[in-house]
Amino acid sequence: MKKLFLIVAAMFAAVSFSACSDDDDNKDASIVGTWQITLDEGWETFNSSTPRHWSEPYPSDGYYYTYTFDGKGSCISNMYTNGREDEDSPIHYTYSISGNTLIMNEQSNDPIKYVYEIKKLTNSELILFIHEEEWFEAENRTGEYEQTETFKRL
Repeated sequence: MKKLFLIVAAMFAAVSFSACSDDDDNKDASIVGTWQITLDEGWETFNSSTPRHWSEPYPSDGYYYTYTFDGKGSCISNMYTNGREDEDSPIHYTYSISGNTLIMNEQSNDPIKYVYEIKKLTNSELILFIHEEEWFEAENRTGEYEQTETFKRL
């Protein structure tokens, strides 16, 4: 009886320390490809005011956007309303990834640099997080926000 108990205990321990993880299936996940926004959440505040929170699932009223990363440092963002590309599309970016940091530089006359933390990257899901504090000189005020964007691979 004692042997049977030890065998069962050993089998339980072996099973307990081995687990199936979808992370194993995604260790080689790549950002290359097209990603569609599914959820945008966060908060913002100006001059230490009460934060305004949001949680917006997409498509929202027929609107959504995508990022397409080419693997060579270029990214294109397209915006769609009711399945049609918006007139503001596309927006071009250069990008680089170092560890879990994604840096995107908008290619425009007034370029904007975005520094995201990659919270999750699998073969089917991408979650980006950003926290920024800004001084708006023209308006003589400060602003701060956090935003988490969740995407699905198309």
